Amino acid sequence: MSTNPTRKDLIKAIMTNPSLNDDEKSLLVEEFINEINKEYPDLKYHATKQDISEVELKLTKEIDNVRLEIEEVRREIKELDLKLTKEIDNVRLEIEEVRKEIKELDLKLTKEIDNVRLEIEEVRKEIKELDLKLTKEIEEVRKEIKELDLKLSNKISDTKTDLIKWVIGLFTLQTGLLVGAIFTMFKLFKGLH
Repeated sequence: MSTNPTRKDLIKAIMTNPSLNDDEKSLLVEEFINEINKEYPDLKYHATKQDISEVELKLTKEIDNVRLEIEEVRREIKELDLKLTKEIDNVRLEIEEVRKEIKELDLKLTKEIDNVRLEIEEVRKEIKELDLKLTKEIEEVRKEIKELDLKLSNKISDTKTDLIKWVIGLFTLQTGLLVGAIFTMFKLFKGLH
């Protein structure tokens, strides 16, 4: 040991050095007690060798208990490490499974999207065909309407001509009747006078 070790150094040497034998531990405990006696010279109680041996034995037992507790904690840490490693491996496997599922879903959705695009193209073709068909039908209907319009115009024209003929005929007849009636009334008036 050093020439003037502190109490903390002595306690640390006793507690942390497992390679010390009983004689070395006794010397360290004795140094510790001497340090306390120097610090507290008025103490009325002085430890005997037997007291020191008892304290040393208690401390040794306490050190052994602490070592056992440390070993128990190390064992628990090791078990926990194994358990957590196993759980991490399980989680990694789950992640891989989820990635596979995502890839499968991606492929499935890509196929679905492609199918929908094909359907959209088919519908567009059908719409174009329908548009062409409707355009043709509309042109045909327009043509028929023009033909009907022409026929109606001709009929109206024919009807006007016939009507004019009838009106002129009736007008002429009416005029003739009117002139005849006036002439007849004129004669009747002449004959009465």
